[in-house]
Amino acid sequence: MDTNITFRIDNQVKTDMAKICEQLGMTPSAAFNIFANAFVRAKGMPFPVRIDDAYPLSPSKSEMIKDADMFLNAFAEDYRRMAQ
Repeated sequence: MDTNITFRIDNQVKTDMAKICEQLGMTPSAAFNIFANAFVRAKGMPFPVRIDDAYPLSPSKSEMIKDADMFLNAFAEDYRRMAQ
C-alpha cells in the first residue's frame, strides 16, 4: 500500500530537482522513493554525510547519471525480489 509524505523543501531546490529529474527521465517522487529504499537498505544514509573539501560541490552530469543508475539498478532489484 502506498502512503503520502508531506515535508518542506526550499523552493529553488525543488525547482532544480524537478529539472534534474526530468533530464534523468524520472519524477521527483521516483527520486525520493529511490532514496527511501536505499536508506532502508543501508539502515541509514546511503551515502557518507561529511565535510570533505576535496569533494566537488557540484558533481558533473556524468557523475549524477552514474549515481542515478546505481540507485535505479538497486531499486529495480528490490522490485524483482518483491515480484518473486
